[in-house]
Amino acid sequence: MTTVELMDNLAEFLRPAVTDYSTQQPSGKRSIKVYAGYPPARMNADEQASFIYALVTAAQDTADGDMSTATVEIGFSIYDDSEYDDWRSLYNIMEHVRQHLLKHRFIADRHRLLFPVKIEVPEAQPAPQWQGKITAIYTIGQPYEEDIYYGEE
Repeated sequence: MTTVELMDNLAEFLRPAVTDYSTQQPSGKRSIKVYAGYPPARMNADEQASFIYALVTAAQDTADGDMSTATVEIGFSIYDDSEYDDWRSLYNIMEHVRQHLLKHRFIADRHRLLFPVKIEVPEAQPAPQWQGKITAIYTIGQPYEEDIYYGEE
């Protein structure tokens, strides 16, 4: 149960949760993509898609337990250029994802959500692309220490 597995499992878990969400862009209605790890780099100046990513930003082991933990940043970049309340799209989807995480605290029968769950929205925003993040902590597996055999003395 590595950090990469956690990112993959979390992205897979989030995809069906946001299928009913989309954004209206100049080119038309577009779905919100969910990525494990870093989202793809933008290679041109075309409109930017709305997306969510699940990225492990830290991991910690404990000497007294059999589980380690990983801190996950669930990042949001949501396009909305509506005339009024364009910021609401970001908050609505972030709250929807937060509630989904709290309702289903085990991911892939391997990772348990720990508290606190934190939402952050930077004050400066690159509107019409609205950005925010949820920071959550999940358990990940910790291998058992192998016995060291020094041979006979």
